[in-house]
Amino acid sequence: MRRREFVFSGLLAAAGTAGRATASGTAAAFEPVPIPEGDGIRTLFLGSGASGWNPEFATKNPHMRRQSSVLLDGRVLIDFTSCGFDKLPEGCRPEALFQTHSHADHYSPSAAVKSGVARMYVHETWAASARRQVAAAAEKLGMRAPEVIPLSFGTRVVECGLAFTAVPANHSTSRVTDGELERTCLYLVEKGAARLLYATDTAGIPGDSARMIGIDPHINDENFGERLASRFVHRPQAITALVMEATDGDSDEDFRMFVHSGVPTVARTVRMLAKHKRYLPPEGQKVYLTHFGIKYRGMPAEEVNKCLPEPLSAAYDGLEVVFR
Repeated sequence: MRRREFVFSGLLAAAGTAGRATASGTAAAFEPVPIPEGDGIRTLFLGSGASGWNPEFATKNPHMRRQSSVLLDGRVLIDFTSCGFDKLPEGCRPEALFQTHSHADHYSPSAAVKSGVARMYVHETWAASARRQVAAAAEKLGMRAPEVIPLSFGTRVVECGLAFTAVPANHSTSRVTDGELERTCLYLVEKGAARLLYATDTAGIPGDSARMIGIDPHINDENFGERLASRFVHRPQAITALVMEATDGDSDEDFRMFVHSGVPTVARTVRMLAKHKRYLPPEGQKVYLTHFGIKYRGMPAEEVNKCLPEPLSAAYDGLEVVFR
């Protein structure tokens, strides 16, 4: 039986029913939703490239990457556009879609409707406009629109046996809804002992996000106490898996450096987290790079890997990994 639980700033629905996400819950108390039990997070990369996809690219270069998207446990999508359909397993009908942000290489109202998902989660700053766009796409297609559910940062939502927590990304869009600027998301995905951070698009990992996840080395068991205990500052807890973007390729001086990461940024992030025991993967598990920009977008993964330091590895369209 599918389990959906929402706890938004301590705002709960009537006893015996699941809480519903709202943008206005402001109660001080916070009760974390339990993490589902399980044995790893099955992750299928439907796409591993940045913007600029064109169907003709694939006919000229079979290694050309689609726009970044993943399917988790065969039931939940993170980001989805029209170029992801041919990588969905036959007969797969995802139930939910989590959007990182509204850029067109991550978000498509018509693709969301055609995918058949029942629920689409977006940050609360653009939920109203997403709801309108999805409804318009559904009407045009003559199909059912998914329910658009607003997310607030630091709140855990359970979908299809996976726990999702949206945290801030260091990225920006031009979308303004009712005078409010859109905020973009990274996602912490948890199942059993697995804690996967899916980080695209973002220039590094923001400090606020590190504290929400529990990987900020400034916070340790000695100084963590009642003063810090909240949904925005978690007790130190390592992630076990990381998928991070490499839009800027091997450069640290790309013009997109304020909103995107490259291989050097990811490598430094992994070294720092490992040094402070905030990244503790199972032996042999790789850090996977995605959202490749121009330099690596059409290069085979084995060729990209020759340019990468351990434990980084290039994702590719159709790659399936079980993160533990």
